[in-house]
Amino acid sequence: MKAVALVLALTALVGGQGFDWDGTYASREMRLQLRRGAAGTFAGTIEIKGQQLPVQATAAAGRLEGTFTAGGQRFPFTVTGAGAQLRLVSEGHEYLLAREAAAPAGGAAHRHASGFSVVPPAGWTAADKDQAILLQPPDGVADEVYMALVQEGYNAAEESAAVRQLSEMFLAKAANVRRSGDREAIPGGAAYHWEVVHPETRQMAGLSIYVAPQGSRAHLVVAAGPVDRVRARQPLLGPVVQSIRYAAPPAGATSPLTRQWEQKLRGKVVRQFWASQGMSSDKRHYLNADGTYAFESSSMVSVDVAGASGGSYGKDDRRGRWSIVERGGAPYLQILYNSGESRLLAITADATNWYLNGEKAFAVER
Repeated sequence: MKAVALVLALTALVGGQGFDWDGTYASREMRLQLRRGAAGTFAGTIEIKGQQLPVQATAAAGRLEGTFTAGGQRFPFTVTGAGAQLRLVSEGHEYLLAREAAAPAGGAAHRHASGFSVVPPAGWTAADKDQAILLQPPDGVADEVYMALVQEGYNAAEESAAVRQLSEMFLAKAANVRRSGDREAIPGGAAYHWEVVHPETRQMAGLSIYVAPQGSRAHLVVAAGPVDRVRARQPLLGPVVQSIRYAAPPAGATSPLTRQWEQKLRGKVVRQFWASQGMSSDKRHYLNADGTYAFESSSMVSVDVAGASGGSYGKDDRRGRWSIVERGGAPYLQILYNSGESRLLAITADATNWYLNGEKAFAVER
């Protein structure tokens, strides 16, 4: 339990001398909300892995002294200012945390079926599209695209690699790169910018990716279109990525739709396989009858040229629990990983096939 105390304390950073303690603070793993009470007292909650843990604190001599409750036990902490950050001391260990930015003024928040929400700029509209929220400016043109999304399993050390991967499709069509992923610090995160020449129209196109880490998730806004329009909207998009919030969708009662898919998939292996031009991928979702979940994937790339041949093979696996849920009248496969992360995979069908997260799928016996 001592280790738990140290980890939970990381989010309880709540200001230095002269600081407005009332507010929300976030670490890579957790989130703390504090609200002012009477006579210098504060109450709130710590959010960690879907759990809400109560917090009590009191302002004294330019710092906060408080406790949080976990597993029926209380753990003490103290917090003081550390420049632009806050320092928490618990059982001889020190941790730093910054205040979470407030949501910007704009339109009403739009919540995606998977649980995250975003506040679009005033006058913009928002709509769900697969695992993203599409944002449409009132004066937008056909080749202008803005979307907000949440990426699970965020790791700060891999930020640049993840951003580069998101940009690959855009850059694959570029004839000449004028600006290549320049990084710009923004409140609560970073923005990356590209400018390229379109190979057909010879017009300048722009791509910007805004990243705001929140615990084990990365909140993202992606903007692409004519470079002058993407540039002009930059002051709006930084606040938009800061407005993204995530809350696990509430579990609802079963419906005929969820029961239909549970009956089809329970105890089965959902397999997704494709092969093309020396590349192949095989994904297997094990939806066990007891509700446990396992995922295995393998991929292979082979090369065969005159006088030489070679190949590579990769594999990934994860564990957790599964269920079928309904969001907005549509079925989803919900995965709760043992790591505490969660994911919703859309289930769709046409006249002949069905698809999991947009990829053709088959339910087979083990």
